[in-house]
Amino acid sequence: MEFAILGPLEVRDDGRRLTLGGPKQRAVLAMLLLDANRPVSRDRLIDRLWGESPPPSAAHTLDDYVSRLRRTLGAARIERRPAGYLIRVEPDELDLERFEALLEQGRSAAAAGDAAQASAVLGQALGLWRGLSRTSRVRRPSRSGWRSDGCSRSRGVSTRTWSSAAARSS
Repeated sequence: MEFAILGPLEVRDDGRRLTLGGPKQRAVLAMLLLDANRPVSRDRLIDRLWGESPPPSAAHTLDDYVSRLRRTLGAARIERRPAGYLIRVEPDELDLERFEALLEQGRSAAAAGDAAQASAVLGQALGLWRGLSRTSRVRRPSRSGWRSDGCSRSRGVSTRTWSSAAARSS
């Protein structure tokens, strides 16, 4: 399975694009993927979906979203934990993790003075981005950050580093 969050959310299984449901259900999946293989509390998911004033049915609706995602992705993929929910993602299934690994490799190459290698690797990392992420539409209180904000910053930093490395390798 392939999970793509560096742009519009997509999931592919054997090359076939899966239908992920409506905006809030897709937002639940995006939030779980941003913390892949780590539990995300129900309170945090509810807070990010509905903000300070969730409807009385929020917990039940969240459970419905997760249930539908389990049917789509496979029941074993999303686990219920005492602390909340956890999505199991294998190495190399999530584009964000590939981006972060390539970004680190590119930074290391740049630090070692290998501008050509840095340019090539950072170019691969930037190539994983497929446009703007729609996860920014998820409401989140200002008191809590969200990893996608860091992703956008990482994209900007990698673009600047790639441009600099490309200029030096020319």
